[in-house]
Amino acid sequence: MPKLFTLEIITPLGTFFKDEILHVRAPGVDGDFGVLADHAPLMAGLRPGRLRVEDPDESFDFVMTGGFFEVHSNRAVVLAETCLRKEDVDLERAIRARDRALQALAEAKTPEAQEEARANLAKVMALIKFIEE
Repeated sequence: MPKLFTLEIITPLGTFFKDEILHVRAPGVDGDFGVLADHAPLMAGLRPGRLRVEDPDESFDFVMTGGFFEVHSNRAVVLAETCLRKEDVDLERAIRARDRALQALAEAKTPEAQEEARANLAKVMALIKFIEE
């Protein structure tokens, strides 16, 4: 039987998920990466995107809007700004948020405002892509 390790996803609202899993694939800021049991210690920033989890019985996905990922001693911890299941994403609301982010980007007058609008747009686009796939 393949070796398992613990994955815990924590959001500002508390522990979102905690279980023994086989594999996790995460959206790193420098590209997607995967983790199996006995992985070397790791710390990585996460960009908005899909978090793929495989346990002994099934595979499932979450969408996150960014955060951090740490692996140490067969335990992975994701500190996520937001983490949702597909059924928790409201597509119409996400589309309205995308439109607001695009408007904010078009109206941004400073580099800081442009960066904030781009970050908000990236988050909402990750939600839309996740629900449409």
